[in-house]
Amino acid sequence: MTENIGFYSQLPNSVKTRSGHPTTVPVDEATKKFTPIFVEKSVNASLSDIAATTAYKTRVEGRQLLLTNSFKDTPKALLPKGKSSRRTITAKERRALRIYEIPREAQKHACFVPLHRLWTQYIAGVIGDKTGEQMLGRLMRADMHGAQLTVARAKCPNYVGVSGIVAQETKNVFRVITKDDKLATVPKAHCVFALELPSPSTRCLVYGSQFAFRPSDRASKKFKPKPTVDL
Repeated sequence: MTENIGFYSQLPNSVKTRSGHPTTVPVDEATKKFTPIFVEKSVNASLSDIAATTAYKTRVEGRQLLLTNSFKDTPKALLPKGKSSRRTITAKERRALRIYEIPREAQKHACFVPLHRLWTQYIAGVIGDKTGEQMLGRLMRADMHGAQLTVARAKCPNYVGVSGIVAQETKNVFRVITKDDKLATVPKAHCVFALELPSPSTRCLVYGSQFAFRPSDRASKKFKPKPTVDL
């Protein structure tokens, strides 16, 4: 066969010389006349006619120019992601879903004894060998989940004597599991709590009205000494 067909056909000379050399793409006469004039008028007006002509010949003539917007043609998956439109769950929805409610079958004192043991180890490391105001400062910022609390005084006498392990803590209340497997909700306001510390074996009083912060906020808050307030 004297002529190659299909995959074995010879490449045209225009393709062979495309790399590093001007291409020989067929262009009509009107386009040939329009392009240099358009480029020379589009360059900076401060350039002289000679500089504009030189810019065209050195940068445009005989070259392939990309006229599409590469950023616009990029797939959306590759574009930088902005702020997510995902909506967070509201407090009303959390209450409706009962996310933070402890199931009745889990409201047993024996289930929270291991948590109390972990808390005793945790609070011993937090307090260390500090005493006085330094110990109280660290104690006020400590996590109370698992602590043994007892209501020593309260404006409402029904709360006095309630004792148990802290199962949940919010900004305004403690929820404790008593020894008779009951979940008791005690407000922080107008209550004084007796907190049992492991080492040394002591009890300190905590005024709930001065303790009314969320656990996450209390961990980063700097407490100042305040005089004792009445209930």
